[in-house]
Amino acid sequence: MLKLRLFCFPYGGAGASGYRMWSRFLPSWVEIAPVQLPGRESRFREASHRHLDPLLAELVGTLDFASAPFAFFGHSLGALIAFELARELRRREKRAPLLLLVSAYPAPQLHRDRPHIAHLPDDAMVAALREHFDVSAALLDDPDLLELALPLLRADMSVVESYVYRDEPPLDLPLVAFGGLGDPEAPEEQIRGWQAQTARAFSMRMFPGGHFFVNHDSQPVIREITEALTAMRAAG
Repeated sequence: MLKLRLFCFPYGGAGASGYRMWSRFLPSWVEIAPVQLPGRESRFREASHRHLDPLLAELVGTLDFASAPFAFFGHSLGALIAFELARELRRREKRAPLLLLVSAYPAPQLHRDRPHIAHLPDDAMVAALREHFDVSAALLDDPDLLELALPLLRADMSVVESYVYRDEPPLDLPLVAFGGLGDPEAPEEQIRGWQAQTARAFSMRMFPGGHFFVNHDSQPVIREITEALTAMRAAG
């Protein structure tokens, strides 16, 4: 049976390892494909991207989109990457994902009222992370962990802050948007705005929790992903 490959894109500051356990809970016909971005975990020694376009070019050139049908899932920064990678594949007239699943990121055409912090000195950036973003206090309070994490967080913040949305036609694929009921970075009305980015079926699911609801209880999210993939597969 031909499997469907689910490419999963991590949130800012994170690597691919958080998605690996998902394979135990997804159907046997789904092949989980966590995407390891440069600058983290097994690619720790590589320079992180600070702008989206070079990252997209790398992903188009290195990920295998030819050997199996595929779908995209991304959380927070990963949602932005997944969305723009789907559009980049369309621009290059390459094979498209069958389904786009985006999580904890406002619809990209909407204005985001959040401070830009990637350019700040370390102390000021850490203070801004505490005040405005749902970053673990355990990380911010540990000097050794923070020394390792801050350059990656700065690079990932720079990707988001330098992003400029370009108006293009909606994607010709179904889209599912997930959000956290207590997430100030991506409130429900901004999650709903993703409907404008698809010319096909749209659905939205809201979960208890804040920005990292997917970490606090991944099982309901995985069940919704499974349901969306199964429906897409049944529709042919």
